[in-house]
Amino acid sequence: MVSLSNVRFGKTDNDVKTLQSALIEAGFSIPAGATGSFGPQTRSAYAAWQRSIGFKGSDANGFPGCSSLTKLGATAGFTVDCRHPGSIAKTSVEYTKNSGISTDEDTARTFALEACARTGAPREWVTGVSNDANLLTLMRRESGFHANAVNQSDVNAKGPRQADGARLNCSRGYAQVIPGTFAQNHQAGTVNRIYDPVANIAAAINYIWDRYGDISQVQQANPHLPPRGY
Repeated sequence: MVSLSNVRFGKTDNDVKTLQSALIEAGFSIPAGATGSFGPQTRSAYAAWQRSIGFKGSDANGFPGCSSLTKLGATAGFTVDCRHPGSIAKTSVEYTKNSGISTDEDTARTFALEACARTGAPREWVTGVSNDANLLTLMRRESGFHANAVNQSDVNAKGPRQADGARLNCSRGYAQVIPGTFAQNHQAGTVNRIYDPVANIAAAINYIWDRYGDISQVQQANPHLPPRGY
């Protein structure tokens, strides 16, 4: 069994090693071999695999999705679990706000680094990657480093009011995630409270992996590009 959530760009684990071995066996080059670390070489090989099964353009970006990984598993003899292991029911999301959290970058950085450690995301997602895309830029733009931020005016601000006084589907917290996204991408081992800094950022990290493949693909995280919702 290979979990889709374990074979993300930047991760190091046995599922990545299984993925790499399958790609090599199928004839796609990874010069460093099956190291267990998902880096540029593995991304290039996976993109070649995607093209070989008919993916085109941005769909062949080298980031595993459920469909392409399942097809690779069928070829190599492993099964795939596409569910996020920490997901919770939307009704389990809690809306209690924080107290005493400073609205400064250093505090946000501490929480972001812990979220990376919990999810397995590279520390470079906080310190900056090749194009300087980073979580701190995203959080600054989304919430101004306010852990209790809630957007009650955008298109998501619908549904019955919750314990925090805001409507159900409002974006909340450091990374401004909506409850459905938080629940679906909830990180195992974190609390169910959407305003909790580590739980909020961790869910955003898992969402970015699922939707974009890597933070470098998120315009909202890139300080050299104009803000754009993610």
